[in-house]
Amino acid sequence: MPSQLGHTDSTKSDDNAGGLGTIPTGTTQAILTCEDNPLRWRADGTSPTASVGVRMDVGDKMTLSGNDYGDFLRNFSYINLNAGSNASLQISFLNGFDRA
Repeated sequence: MPSQLGHTDSTKSDDNAGGLGTIPTGTTQAILTCEDNPLRWRADGTSPTASVGVRMDVGDKMTLSGNDYGDFLRNFSYINLNAGSNASLQISFLNGFDRA
């Protein structure tokens, strides 16, 4: 049966890229929702910049399913798109889901 392993409210209040923190063991799905201000992200181990990375706008949601997303989540980092603004992600970590 599916269950939620944890939830994180991750906010970047400066213009330095940062990651998601600790990913709960057993995570097979993550749902990331952009709130407050746009951001840019990368998951290849290189920090995004205000002009390089995948853009997420307020309200955008990304759902990752499957055990093979562990490295992606550990390497995920994001930055405020607009200098001086706060970018926020709501992240739910779940297990018990097979990949789609």
